[in-house]
Amino acid sequence: MTDRRKKLTVYLHPDDDIQDAKAMEVIESVPQRTRGDFFRASIVGGSALYQLDKRLPYLVSMLFDGRMTADQLVGIIQQTTGWQPSTASIKEVIAACGGNTPHAPLPTSETTEVEGGGKARDNFKRILNKD
Repeated sequence: MTDRRKKLTVYLHPDDDIQDAKAMEVIESVPQRTRGDFFRASIVGGSALYQLDKRLPYLVSMLFDGRMTADQLVGIIQQTTGWQPSTASIKEVIAACGGNTPHAPLPTSETTEVEGGGKARDNFKRILNKD
């Protein structure tokens, strides 16, 4: 059995770089006993971004100010890769992820017909059939 582990050493420069200083704040907020797991997850996460587009890890790190929101991250990914999250269907997202889902497949519209419907459903059907 070969040991294929790899030890990495990096230096952050909090006095010279605001992103490094903010990263140090986050690192120091992680309990010391779980920092190794945090560092590993950070490296794997950065690698995943790199695989999507080589510029993404650099862009995210340059724009990191300690207040980055999920919307900003999605915006960076959208602008860099051209992915349109507001127009992607769930099938496109699953396909883009290689089809790997931890859950059972979602039912299609053919299998999710609801019996009855009520007045709102009837009005909606009437509007759709006006063309």
